[in-house]
Amino acid sequence: MRYQYLDARLRQAFDDAGLDRGQRALLQGVLRALDPDAHLGEHVAGLNSAYLAVTRVQTALESHATEDQPRWNLLRRIIATSLACMDAAKPAYAHGGGLELAKARRVLVKVDAAIAADGQKFDPQVAADAAAKLDPKKLRAAVQRWVTPLWNGVELPLRARMIAEVAVVVAVHGRDGRQLRTDLLRWLKKRGDLAEVLWPRRQKHVVAFVVRGARVLRHLDGLLPGARQEPLHRNRLPKDDFLKEAVSGSSVLVRVPVEAADVHTAALRGRRILSEVLDQYAAGERLTELTIAPVWQVSEPGGRVTRGTEHRRTVGNAYPLTAYWPAELRSAMRVANLARQVDAPMASAGLAWSALEATGLDPGKIAWLAKACALQMLRQHLVSLHVVVTNHDTDLRKPLDAHVPTTGVKHHLKSVDARLEALVRHNRPDAQLDAAQKAITALAESEGGLVQDLTELWRARLADSKVLAGWLREQENTAAALLEWLYVTRNLAFHAGRFASPADTLTAHAGQAVADLTLEFLGNWRTVERRSRQETSAVEIYRRLAQRQDQLVARLKRAGSVRRLSVEDISGPDEKWWSRGRN
Repeated sequence: MRYQYLDARLRQAFDDAGLDRGQRALLQGVLRALDPDAHLGEHVAGLNSAYLAVTRVQTALESHATEDQPRWNLLRRIIATSLACMDAAKPAYAHGGGLELAKARRVLVKVDAAIAADGQKFDPQVAADAAAKLDPKKLRAAVQRWVTPLWNGVELPLRARMIAEVAVVVAVHGRDGRQLRTDLLRWLKKRGDLAEVLWPRRQKHVVAFVVRGARVLRHLDGLLPGARQEPLHRNRLPKDDFLKEAVSGSSVLVRVPVEAADVHTAALRGRRILSEVLDQYAAGERLTELTIAPVWQVSEPGGRVTRGTEHRRTVGNAYPLTAYWPAELRSAMRVANLARQVDAPMASAGLAWSALEATGLDPGKIAWLAKACALQMLRQHLVSLHVVVTNHDTDLRKPLDAHVPTTGVKHHLKSVDARLEALVRHNRPDAQLDAAQKAITALAESEGGLVQDLTELWRARLADSKVLAGWLREQENTAAALLEWLYVTRNLAFHAGRFASPADTLTAHAGQAVADLTLEFLGNWRTVERRSRQETSAVEIYRRLAQRQDQLVARLKRAGSVRRLSVEDISGPDEKWWSRGRN
């Protein structure tokens, strides 16, 4: 099932434990943010977070001081986008960490002023001193204490912002979403300290992998202290051995010690560590291909053994981005696909930036793409809300299906605007629309928790055009911060030779997600344009969508209503973004 945070087993566990709406929203919100299938605006890697902003800007300041990467002008952009993210997250820190956040802000403002005054002559020691004054760990500790007020009850929309920050801290701690769901199901039967489930103590795990292409890895114990190896012969394994299908030709079983918070995270980190070590052997044996089989085995501290296979999603019907070859996007699609296949997060993030660069993007045009992403995310959020509200097939959804029909094997909405209309308040709705709106309310109340929160949040945003304008600006600022950091990561990986950075797995996921999002609206634009045999360059599309987003925000600030807003083709070539009829 795609949305495991909404499945029947979890719902039943919530009912049995007697959780209220806010408690359900907390657990579901964290699980959704850790779901690899969540889109950019929902996944933890794309959420606005002051903690993540401070972590990244501290890394940038340290790197500038020692390696002059990022350069002074890029460092200033990182500071500016980090400050925007911190300011947006500030209300949540009223529940703890507000003083630490204010202190971090003052440090960054002073550094920004120093760069503005000195330019290229900016003293690296100032960056080093500022990095030393920043303390993301204090912010993290404050966020971890938010579990208590969230469990006892925090009102919307603050609850949603706090849950997002909690989810980021959970992810950076190293928690796998599937494992967390399993642990929460166990915890709900016998409740203790929830913080210990979200942030369990990291312990030593031993992860076993099969490396294909060699029977012995010489000097492995020197390169990877604590690792053990054992040559494998396919014809000497028991018939029921789980390694039977993994062994191919010359193979060796390697056991790697890993400190991790859970089994799946241990497997992921073990694969990363072993992949980095194999770079040494690949350089030494240039004619040999060494690969790690997808199967793994983890031995926990208590002796329990867990076996699994690297997760790979499959689909029944695979569809191309467009029904024809858009020549300008071929390189971008190739590099974006390579970014998904790379285990090393820093390299993957660098390739994701290269995919965007292949479309013609350069650092000076990041602001354009950030605005375009904000428009596309508005559309994505509305589609996603419809999916989660109608997650359970009951009689309650029939009036909504009548007003918002779907089509095709993927059940795409025939009209996203019909979904938007069903969320907007109307003084005199017709019978079908009235029934659809009541169905949304009934479905949200039946589901409760996160779904009810999301429904109320979006109804509130669509009830006040100024609130929606503010939301769009926040998405733009979050996307700009992500894109700037993606460019920094690319420079650190490809120019400075860095292969690890704080929260780099989140950066890699975010890079792939923003590349996918960009290709999505570029592909749609190309598909529509092909009918008229036009072909606008990707950079020009970014410019036009940026202009459109600015116009939309300005219109929303003065309109007082969103009833003319159209999101059906909001990121397409047609200028129909303010074309819905008055009601």
